[in-house]
Amino acid sequence: MKIGVITLHRVRNYGSSLQTLATQRFLEQNGCEAEIIDYYPERYTSRGLLKRLKNKSDTLARHPLLLLAARMIISVSYLRKKIVFDKFLKRHLHCTAQTFRTEAELKAACPPADAYCTGSDQVWNSHWNEGVDAPFYLSFPDDSCYRFSFASSIGNVRLSGEEAAAVTPMLAKYRHISVREDKGVEVIEALGLQAVQLLDPTLLFPAAQWKAFVSRRYRGKRYVVTYNLHHDKRIDDYANALAAKHGLSVFHISYNLHDIIRKGSLKWCPAIEDYLGLIHDAAYVVTDSFHATVFSVLFHKQLVVIYPEEASSRIRSILSLLQMQDRGFEELPDTAAADAPIDFDRAEAILSREREASQVYLNTIIDELHGEGIA
Repeated sequence: MKIGVITLHRVRNYGSSLQTLATQRFLEQNGCEAEIIDYYPERYTSRGLLKRLKNKSDTLARHPLLLLAARMIISVSYLRKKIVFDKFLKRHLHCTAQTFRTEAELKAACPPADAYCTGSDQVWNSHWNEGVDAPFYLSFPDDSCYRFSFASSIGNVRLSGEEAAAVTPMLAKYRHISVREDKGVEVIEALGLQAVQLLDPTLLFPAAQWKAFVSRRYRGKRYVVTYNLHHDKRIDDYANALAAKHGLSVFHISYNLHDIIRKGSLKWCPAIEDYLGLIHDAAYVVTDSFHATVFSVLFHKQLVVIYPEEASSRIRSILSLLQMQDRGFEELPDTAAADAPIDFDRAEAILSREREASQVYLNTIIDELHGEGIA
């Protein structure tokens, strides 16, 4: 049984790459042939990202020479990301032979499969995708094809009327819809459709099953690690205060070479295995990242989450599910908060239960496909 999966595997970040791998492995573990549909729109390419750099700042938009300088500086980091993440993709992901840039290309040569799946990560986040990106709603297979989603994320707590009108008819073609956040369930139900909440795919595997992907380069070192996606100075301040209190180093995971000016030691766009190793062997993790939170939980790390101003619902949702709300903060807590004990036994029990729910969900889909004569 072949499942064609469309997801955010090409955005070149740690969480997106690892959730794609986990989705693929979970489907294969259940006897399916998983093929990642290599949808690679122009906006994900280094060239596309550089073109859009002017949208990140009014100052850059107004000053062409400054924009040119910024593009020259950041292009080095984009090249590094391409090397790191494309290497992982080629080594571990089973992608279609053809790369698709547009919805039209997908419709013209729809990859054959017995069923089609929208994978996890922020595939339905219209802000991230610069609008409704129809291929992530499986707009390209024939209407008769079997569609389902697996822990997909909307990233917003509500949809505009225009967006709701655009996505509802596409989602209505899905046989089953599962989302990653509790708020996502509410958004789908507000459209008059049914959805269930499932774990992010990275959480479907216990720590022991991730060990093969964990570098031990940082074993024996004593440090606080940050993964600061939103460039929140408070995260750096807190990590440095925590490190000073306990006599630790500070390591910053960052995609950007220019972050070398931050106080601490820059770990510039490390390999995915080193990213996991930096979390695995840290004394403390301070972050605003969903997947850094996920792997801190799996590796039983002393975790402090500083909620970002936007798109925090996914982190809030997983901490709430695991009854770890006390690890998330709107404002900087006292450094003593980082040492508060975490009930990982309780979290593991919840994860075990939720993994069973994901298994039941997939079993239902596989049984239906078998019932329709698909081997």
